[in-house]
Amino acid sequence: LKPFVLIRSKLQLRPRQLGLDGAMENTPEQWYKNLPILTRIGLTVIFGVTVLVQLEILNPMLIYLNWPLVINKLQVWRLLTSVFFFGKFSFQFLFQLYFFSSFSSKLENNEIFAQPGDYLFFLLCQILLLDVLSLVLAWPSGYPMLGPALVFAILYYWSRREPYASLNFFSFTIKGYQFPFALIFFQLLIGGNIWMDLLGLASGHIYYFLKEVVPAEYGYTMIKTPAFLVNFMSQYAPRGVGGGGGAAGRATGTAGGAMGGGGGQAPPPPAPPTNFGGTGHRLGGN
Repeated sequence: LKPFVLIRSKLQLRPRQLGLDGAMENTPEQWYKNLPILTRIGLTVIFGVTVLVQLEILNPMLIYLNWPLVINKLQVWRLLTSVFFFGKFSFQFLFQLYFFSSFSSKLENNEIFAQPGDYLFFLLCQILLLDVLSLVLAWPSGYPMLGPALVFAILYYWSRREPYASLNFFSFTIKGYQFPFALIFFQLLIGGNIWMDLLGLASGHIYYFLKEVVPAEYGYTMIKTPAFLVNFMSQYAPRGVGGGGGAAGRATGTAGGAMGGGGGQAPPPPAPPTNFGGTGHRLGGN
């Protein structure tokens, strides 16, 4: 089982946000609505698929990754659906869901994914990378369920984007870049299987190397979000927000922009992050 990690954030909790709709209630509904769009969709799909499997309405064999069926029977949906099932409801399922919703939210709001469509392209790249890597490690079918590996890939890439964020791990304070390796070490100590973690770590690191290291060191842009994904996600992007801001960025603004809109002038500076948005933003300090 994944360890329970106490993460205390320096969120600026406001009972009223600039007078919008009265008090902000800390309810499950409000939490769900405040999730970034792709994290919210992913969480909904994962939970929905698990319910269907638990009620024996959906046969999980139909969504498992199986490369011979993908190639010979053209069941290409298996390349995507294998990440939406973590197993039936259990304690470990809750941990996986918690890690996904928490770290996917942080990463989706990170400035590296400021352009609409960037985070969707990241997820698609991770899924396809996991499909290929699982084929190498588990020839010829691949690993059937890649959901935990996707969660670990998200967690690992977040640790590269927020390397000095503070986390409390069994009363020890560790940094963000140490967190993935602490989880793997804990899995070894309790006799768990670390292959899904290693698979996610490899996938996340390949993306990090191609996305950030290669352009910085060699001057080549290896990964760029396709224009059609940018255009598609632009219709769901917050209006009047310059770069990856969340609900707080939409709620605040200058007096001249009170009527909304995204005119031709430069957007106002972003408000202080309320959703673990920027690099160097610490989680869990006193």
